[in-house]
Amino acid sequence: MARGPKLNDRKKEKIRQLLAEGYAKNAVAKKVGVSWATVDKVSKEDADGLETLREQKKEQWIKESWKTIYLYMQHVQSEKVIKRTGARDSAILIGTLHDKMLKAKELELKQQELELKRKEIEEPQTSRVIIVDDVPEVETDE
Repeated sequence: MARGPKLNDRKKEKIRQLLAEGYAKNAVAKKVGVSWATVDKVSKEDADGLETLREQKKEQWIKESWKTIYLYMQHVQSEKVIKRTGARDSAILIGTLHDKMLKAKELELKQQELELKRKEIEEPQTSRVIIVDDVPEVETDE
């Protein structure tokens, strides 16, 4: 099996950074100049930390998006903008904002679901109900 030069810490960090930013493993491999297998190996070395970084990046992006949405909502509520905006554009704006709000709620619920599943795995319940068929069958004479 062919083996290239040892991967230095700088390249490993670059791989982790690009993965945390959401790039696909193939894209990371091309950018850094290593094989896909190398990127896969590095990603598995610190999978939990990488997932945490990914979640933090998503949270940051969502916060920035909401900030932009609120600023835009304030802008479009000015009299000048209202007078110059057509019904079609207003409908598109309302639909887009509604969609983003639903997506945020969906992500929040998904995160809660994942958190509950994680807790179930880490802290299994000690009291479980086990149903046992201990009633003997009654034979009837016909």
